[in-house]
Amino acid sequence: MKRFDRLILWTISIGIAVIALFAAYGFRLAGDLGDKTYRIEVNRITREISDGREPDELKLEEYTHVRNAAWLEWNAEPEAVRRFFDGTGVQNNAEYTVKPIFHGEEPAGYLRLEYVSGTSRSPLLLLTVMLLGAVLAAISSLLLYIRRQIIRPFHTIEELPYALSKGKLTQDMKESKSRFFGRFIWGLNLLRETLDRQKQTNLRLEKDRQTLIASLSHELKTPVAAIKLYSSALAEGLYDNEDKRRASAGLIGQKAAQIEEMISSIIAASVSSLQETEVHVAEFYLKEWIRRVVEHYKERLALLKIPFEVAVPEDKLLLGDPDKLLEVMDNLLENAIKYGDGSLIRISFREEDYRQLIIIENTGKPVPATELPHIFASFWRGSNSAGRQGNGLGLFICRQLMRKMDGDIYGEAYDEGMRFVLVLRY
Repeated sequence: MKRFDRLILWTISIGIAVIALFAAYGFRLAGDLGDKTYRIEVNRITREISDGREPDELKLEEYTHVRNAAWLEWNAEPEAVRRFFDGTGVQNNAEYTVKPIFHGEEPAGYLRLEYVSGTSRSPLLLLTVMLLGAVLAAISSLLLYIRRQIIRPFHTIEELPYALSKGKLTQDMKESKSRFFGRFIWGLNLLRETLDRQKQTNLRLEKDRQTLIASLSHELKTPVAAIKLYSSALAEGLYDNEDKRRASAGLIGQKAAQIEEMISSIIAASVSSLQETEVHVAEFYLKEWIRRVVEHYKERLALLKIPFEVAVPEDKLLLGDPDKLLEVMDNLLENAIKYGDGSLIRISFREEDYRQLIIIENTGKPVPATELPHIFASFWRGSNSAGRQGNGLGLFICRQLMRKMDGDIYGEAYDEGMRFVLVLRY
């Protein structure tokens, strides 16, 4: 802001200085040239009359500045001399000069010459100076307009993203009358609302999760204590008949089932944030979306020396959240890298029942057929994951996101590896 103010000040100062120098030099040059020219013509005419030429023989049309000539005898009446010198009879108040004329040593009379001096260029120079002043005024006005309508509003909102990132922005920002930043401010307000909503959701989830875990942890003490009691009784042979021992074993089983149910509740609570994930379904072009996928993985797979084949899809509009769909694709391709044998990863496309199918295949040992029904369950890991890091949530998240987009995902094993199919609407 201060730099722009200094720019305005320097622009106006330099403009005024340039105009002043131009005006001073121009008027001085015009004055010098005009005086010099008209004096040359006056001296030339005076010399001709002094040499004996009659005033009425002058051809004034040959001169540029001298427009008229008048003659007065030397011995004229004083009143006539006064009027002659006062300029009586001079046309339109033109400039004039009176020269005494001598023939030899004898005075002959007075010659009055009316002329237009070089200063007649002054109006043109004055107009030029005014135009330059108008240009300077226009530039200054433009700079002031930019300062008021763009620089100052931007200076006001430039700190807003930082305040937004710190959670210090709690109210909608007002748009200036110029509306130059209307969409930008609208985006910031939308971002603020989204972050605020997400923050409230996180707080609520965290509070619910803490409450639930604390409650379940407390409740776990009761069945655990019962199991310890019954198991101790069985170990110490306190029951004197088989029926009591069976009953104790049955109670231990019931308490264990109760604990298993509570653990399931804790797991569900730990992933509940996934259920709150927002998906913004919109139209997007398949070719543009797959280009983003290829850009992200092409170089990485080349470094890993894993062949990466991507078919060219027919460009069409699909319905879904392109960003969340990228998350799904990230999970699938990371699984293909982690669990595949590195011989090939392929993406292909197909249509079926008015749905767009995106097929991701990788070679390697497939998941056993008996495990396929469980691969989308939370925290489930297949037998082929031994020795590999993971938490068993990737495919679970993929299915959650796809179903929020009104799509689906399924996996199947084939002789050479695994195949996952994304189903999308269009």
